[in-house]
Amino acid sequence: MAQQVLAGKVVLITGGAGGLGKAIAIKYLEAGGIVIICDINEERITQTISGLSSKGTIRGYVYDIANAEQVEELFEKISTEFGTLHILVNNAGIMDRFDPAGDLDPALWDRVIAVNLTAPFLLTRKAIEIFLAQEKPDGYILNIASMAGKAGLAAGAAYTASKHGLVGLTKNTSSFYADKGIRCNAFMMGAMNTNVSDAFRSGINTEGYQKMRDAMQALKIPLCDLDDVADLALEVSHGARSRLLNGALIHVDNGWGSMMG
Repeated sequence: MAQQVLAGKVVLITGGAGGLGKAIAIKYLEAGGIVIICDINEERITQTISGLSSKGTIRGYVYDIANAEQVEELFEKISTEFGTLHILVNNAGIMDRFDPAGDLDPALWDRVIAVNLTAPFLLTRKAIEIFLAQEKPDGYILNIASMAGKAGLAAGAAYTASKHGLVGLTKNTSSFYADKGIRCNAFMMGAMNTNVSDAFRSGINTEGYQKMRDAMQALKIPLCDLDDVADLALEVSHGARSRLLNGALIHVDNGWGSMMG
């Protein structure tokens, strides 16, 4: 049985009903955390709660985190039921269709930026409000970014811009709240087998996608294992040594980032 290193800690994980979010939820539950998953897919949330309820205290809420009013409602619910929050994992994200700026539908740009960048800002803002209200502020934010937050060929223009922005939000948050008991780091993720692109499997820009795949295959980069990534997410979220990491852009990519320059 896993050590209860998160006993009594309240954790919010967006996009927590599938893929990496679900893997992280499992690890945090096994470590004794009180886990809240937020997802826009109600059926997936129901299935996840049913499958994980035996592991510990878990709640599932359906909200559109790109909507400021719904984020307010989400945090009101958290405050009412649990009174506080200790960890926020900004995991939810959607993929674009690998379109460069000249081919990109503005509506798709708006949606990707809303989910991948505006939503983490809205959630971070409310989480910090709760963290600072604690008698002794103790808050941690983990942003699931991407190698697209560093490189230009890992995705289309919308996703690339959104993840570059998330890197900036991570650095700014860690800088401004470092002296207030709040940490913020980002995982610079490599390729994984997740549901992030479920909604965009049709109409993908095959030329753009193939450029990314060719680059990975040329470097012989394996996919990141979800369970390993979730283990690392738990490791950097607690304990005295984890406090050494603040504003860190942690490459979780099997070395892809170092090969890209």
